[in-house]
Amino acid sequence: EAVMKKPAKTAEYPQFQLAGSLRKVAQLIRADIGIRIFFTELGGGGIGGFDNHANQLGNHCSLLHHFSESIGTFIYDLKQDNLLNRVLLMTFSEFGRTVKENGRRGTGHGAAAPIFLAGGRLKGGLVGSHPSLKDLDNGALKFHTDFRCVYATVLDRWLGFDSSKVLDKKYKQLNILNV
Repeated sequence: EAVMKKPAKTAEYPQFQLAGSLRKVAQLIRADIGIRIFFTELGGGGIGGFDNHANQLGNHCSLLHHFSESIGTFIYDLKQDNLLNRVLLMTFSEFGRTVKENGRRGTGHGAAAPIFLAGGRLKGGLVGSHPSLKDLDNGALKFHTDFRCVYATVLDRWLGFDSSKVLDKKYKQLNILNV
């Protein structure tokens, strides 16, 4: 508990819930107490989360602002103390969004969702091609990379865990890590 009360050394975190959670994660990483996986959440499933179907522009912009500022500060904070090579941040969502507006200034659920990775041992860039706005699946972007390939790569190559025990079979490894 004393570790959690110590302020972060190098970064001024914004006053967002996600930023506060990531600040605590940075403190735990500095404390080096043996925890290898941390989970935090932006939006959740309640009002104000990413699962909004009406008046989406303002809500979505605000959430993306919280997301980018929080993660940017977290990465900056860890980099200042040369800890970024020990960290792989991964975002995920259980659904994507449709492209077309639904009539209520929002969008519906789609199959393809981005996964963002950040850390000191990542190869930069986009995996796969940019999604097409013309070739849609029932109004939504088509996915091109099975999320289980990302999970398998992180489990096998980053955490050193046999991904087939979690994913029920071996999936193609992605060339995204410098480890």
